Amino acid sequence: MNIDRHSMPPARIYDNITQTIGHTPLIYLHRLARKYQWVTTPMVKVEYFNPAGSIKDRPALAMLKQLMNSAAFNQDTQIIEASSGNNGVACAWLGALYDIKVTIVIPEHMSIERQRLIRHYGADVITTPKQLGTKGAIDKARQLVLHTPGAVALDQFANPANVKAHAQTTAQELLHDTAGQIDVLVAGIGTGGTITGLAQTIKQQCPALKVIGIEPARCPVLSEKRSGVHNIQGLSSGHIPDILDPHCIDKIMTVEDDDAIGFARLLATCEGLAVGISSGAAMHATAKLCQLAEYRSKKIVTILPDGAERYFSTELFVNSSDSQADD
Repeated sequence: MNIDRHSMPPARIYDNITQTIGHTPLIYLHRLARKYQWVTTPMVKVEYFNPAGSIKDRPALAMLKQLMNSAAFNQDTQIIEASSGNNGVACAWLGALYDIKVTIVIPEHMSIERQRLIRHYGADVITTPKQLGTKGAIDKARQLVLHTPGAVALDQFANPANVKAHAQTTAQELLHDTAGQIDVLVAGIGTGGTITGLAQTIKQQCPALKVIGIEPARCPVLSEKRSGVHNIQGLSSGHIPDILDPHCIDKIMTVEDDDAIGFARLLATCEGLAVGISSGAAMHATAKLCQLAEYRSKKIVTILPDGAERYFSTELFVNSSDSQADD
């Protein structure tokens, strides 16, 4: 077989795996738009293409680099971090790469795949009671940091480097790929880093941008000022994170657990995108927008944070072949 080397991109060999973070694909959902006769065809930013499998690779690296460049960092430093899962995996992965001891504190009901991946990278896992949600993991991690010599927290819920990572990478990629033409941004609200970094940055170039934030219906902290246990892993921690800028969000939509699961399944069967439950939540909300006349021909971008492989033990894969999304 003859290879036309002139048609191939320039050769590149990476120095380490972190250099492959970002530049994830932006994809039109033509099949779903045709199937349901939507008034516009939305685009999705598919973040499971990141090397450790989720959007959290971006801020985890930024927060770790900030720590490593600080006076607080030395050879005895260890990280104790609270997470609902994806940031924990990202921190564990980076800990392995940079020889840093990592302990992740995670609610016990987060998927077993997340917990096993964290351990697979050599980090320790401490679980907290389900009824306390992610806030319980945050409180536990803070206690451990206080009583563990050399321990620090990256503190993804309060660290501005989380927001900055998305402003400098994710937002720039979206602006480049869309030639600066984005009308609507749909993103889940977890730590607040993604939606804040994207909204603040993109609105500078697209001042008319409408930002839609997604919360679990069972934990509508921002929209209804109440918290609760839910199954949309990665979304609301049950409190308002310090780094979240609620003023950059134009509308908040809530999504039921079952609807999020249904749309995650639909993305797999209709578009070939095997994504997680929080991605399904964002797509359920996006589908509602795509049925409204006011969004006709609007350029809608939806963030899909991770892949389905982290959910084999969850409701996402229970009788999935027999389930249909509620459109």
